Amino acid sequence: MNLLTNSAEDLQTIRKICSILDYSGALVPNATAEMVRKACEEAQRMKYAAVPVFPAYIPMVAEELKGTGIAPQVVVGFPSGGARTSVKVKEAEQGIADGAGEIDMVINIGFLVDGEYKKAEEDVRAVVDVAKSADVTVKVIIETGFLSDIDKIEAVEVICNAGADFVKTCTGFAEGKATVHDISLLHQRAKGRIKVKASGGVWTLEDAAAFIEAGAERVAGRYSITHQLEMLGIDRL
Repeated sequence: MNLLTNSAEDLQTIRKICSILDYSGALVPNATAEMVRKACEEAQRMKYAAVPVFPAYIPMVAEELKGTGIAPQVVVGFPSGGARTSVKVKEAEQGIADGAGEIDMVINIGFLVDGEYKKAEEDVRAVVDVAKSADVTVKVIIETGFLSDIDKIEAVEVICNAGADFVKTCTGFAEGKATVHDISLLHQRAKGRIKVKASGGVWTLEDAAAFIEAGAERVAGRYSITHQLEMLGIDRL
């Protein structure tokens, strides 16, 4: 799909993509306050869905996005997923107290690889319980690059059983990235019980469109998406 023609039909597709895009421009280890503010400003201009940041910046993002309808999104157990469940719960509680409307948590990847599905489910459910009491959406990152297809299928069951809202492919911090194969696999296994988020390797609007067609209902994107929009002459949606 080529979205560079800027036709009325393309513009409608672009609006849809932006409305479900989590704008992770400031979700980097060297994020500064200025980078966070810039991400919030660009999210408002392009009407993105959410701005994910590390926990320290959630109060700022909550203030910047107040009244916009764009969700401040906190990452939990990020990026490795190896923190103790109690630590993830504390991160979630603090993030919600600071104004987060969504949580993107990393599952304990080792539990999945080892087949310790009950432990993985308990890890996720503990965060979900905190989030649901505050009506906060939970997306669970499984880092697909480390998993076999069987692991991915089992991860969907774990996340469904734990009561989360989304299964998400990758953090963007490891070698793996979203693929059409993985999005289709997760979507087919989820069978509408949970939604799928494509993250890692979503560099262009065309990438995002392909993942949406495969079944993703959220996508992640960085500055390359905003740059492409600007190259199309779109400064604001």
